[in-house]
Amino acid sequence: MKFKTAILTFVSTTYLVLNFFSFHQEAWASKINNSSIVQDFENWKKEFRETALDQGVEKSNLNKVLFEVKLLANVLESDKKQSEFLLTFWDYSTRTLSESRIKKGREIIKENQAFLKSVEKKYGVPASYLVAFWGLETNYGLFKGKIKTIDALATLAFDKRRRAFFTKEFITLLKLMDQGETTVFYGSWAGAFGNFQFMPTTYAAYGVDADGDGKKDIINSLPDAFSSAANYLSKMGWQKNEPWGREAVFYKKVNWNKISSKDKRKISEWIALGVKPVQNISNEEKNIEAKLVMPMGYQGPKFLVYSNFDRILRWNNSVLYALSVGLLSDMLQNKDFKLHAKNKNEKISKKDVERIQVLLSDKGFYNGTVDGILGKNTRKSIRVYQKRKGLPQDGYPSVQLIKKLTKEK
Repeated sequence: MKFKTAILTFVSTTYLVLNFFSFHQEAWASKINNSSIVQDFENWKKEFRETALDQGVEKSNLNKVLFEVKLLANVLESDKKQSEFLLTFWDYSTRTLSESRIKKGREIIKENQAFLKSVEKKYGVPASYLVAFWGLETNYGLFKGKIKTIDALATLAFDKRRRAFFTKEFITLLKLMDQGETTVFYGSWAGAFGNFQFMPTTYAAYGVDADGDGKKDIINSLPDAFSSAANYLSKMGWQKNEPWGREAVFYKKVNWNKISSKDKRKISEWIALGVKPVQNISNEEKNIEAKLVMPMGYQGPKFLVYSNFDRILRWNNSVLYALSVGLLSDMLQNKDFKLHAKNKNEKISKKDVERIQVLLSDKGFYNGTVDGILGKNTRKSIRVYQKRKGLPQDGYPSVQLIKKLTKEK
């Protein structure tokens, strides 16, 4: 299996360029060299060493890694950073579904039909989805990340916020190094690497040596990278002949007491409730079960999503990411594909969410922390309030909701 040489050269050159920029790690590390956190990091390394040895990591390699590893302040900042504004569907999709990305993806599919068809035949994952994942993860290999993966994982395993998760990832990477599977490379601040940004545990479980050179190289070998991504999705239960979902509209007044984002119904049942796909679908597809997703509330774009949407969420547990993968796949397949919903972007800030939390708390609907984070508890509280007031129960913190809550105060 071969990928077009021009793309391979482009990706390999990019990788070398990203390696050049690894000096950023040194600059950030210097910011904390004189801090008391350095001593805490040294103490953590001693504890981690014992844990890693107990789990079978080879001693000499472990000692070398822990001697050289650096604590990266930029990784700690990235893990805790929150945007001032909530990222809306339109913000996200404008960035992820750009014309240049769509055009490049179509070219890749056209130029590599034989290779991509062979991967689809073996794993049951259509080319458009694989190319969509590649486009979103690294912009077709252009941005694989410039942070040393060992340093990123050590930093996050040291941090207490998600220590158990990243300790497992770091130990997995060390074991892969012991086995000769990996060398020193660069990736995202979260420790993901390669064309499809795999974490070490994902690489260990689903990595494939497709080009037969004895290595599962998801960084430089596109046959390995694509086969590994397809293998991962296949093992998660990807349904080859089923779409990810469809854009939908409310074509008549809906009874909100019968509609919930958790409901899974056949498309035919959703149609009976007043929710139908924008495009015409077959009678067979009408029997597929779907959930209703409204990323910007009932007045924004709406989607009926199928089981493959859940597979995308397992890859990256973000509704906006999963919608973008599905929509980009549609756009790569169909040059005439367009969203029916109109771009009516409504900016909601962290302060707005804090205001909603305070107002809901004053009215007895919210008992959580006032932190400006739109989590499950806040969404649930909004839905309870909306139901009590006879409003559409979408759980979305709209400007309209803020006005109503403020007026009632």
